[in-house]
Amino acid sequence: MKIAFIGSGHVGQALAKLFIKAGNSVVLTNRHGKDSLLPVTSKLGSAAQAADINSLGDDLDLFVLAIPFNGVNDLDGNLLKGKKVIDASNYFPQRDGRIPKLINHEISSSQMLADYFKGSTIVKAFNTIPVSELEDLANFENKSERIAIPIAGDDVKFKNIVAELIDQIGFNAYDAGNLKNSFTIQADGPIFGLTVDKKELSKKLHK
Repeated sequence: MKIAFIGSGHVGQALAKLFIKAGNSVVLTNRHGKDSLLPVTSKLGSAAQAADINSLGDDLDLFVLAIPFNGVNDLDGNLLKGKKVIDASNYFPQRDGRIPKLINHEISSSQMLADYFKGSTIVKAFNTIPVSELEDLANFENKSERIAIPIAGDDVKFKNIVAELIDQIGFNAYDAGNLKNSFTIQADGPIFGLTVDKKELSKKLHK
């Protein structure tokens, strides 16, 4: 697949490296322009390229939103219209500012993003485990002992695509439900930071 990143900081670069290793190609963007990303793409190799955020082509299979939550409003709400998007972001009040609806769980952070990026299809994933640990935690030998990465979304077909991508990088996907009720896999949820298999993850989520 050809995967575009909205945001190419620590999270974006770490995931891009893993996706390339699994045989995918990536397009990196950030708010500073493509020239600022040339050192990064050079390090990642020929499967990586840089682009300006508003000049992305139509040949992309999916997008990864990998920016701080407080940077979302700087993006055009139509930027991801008709696109498949993995939301790898987390809302942290101390960093992103107090948003009462999120703090009080009136709406999940991913549902808020889906409402903002109208016409997009969103699956939340890659936000509960520090991405710096993913490469070391990957298991290509025994799928039954793999660490689980929870996903949440409303589109079954897209969830299956994300699950396959997770499988490619050495983990098992765990379906945590829809976007509306994805509070459990947010940063203030019960599994944030946990590196456990599907069985243990299920126990934590259903306590």
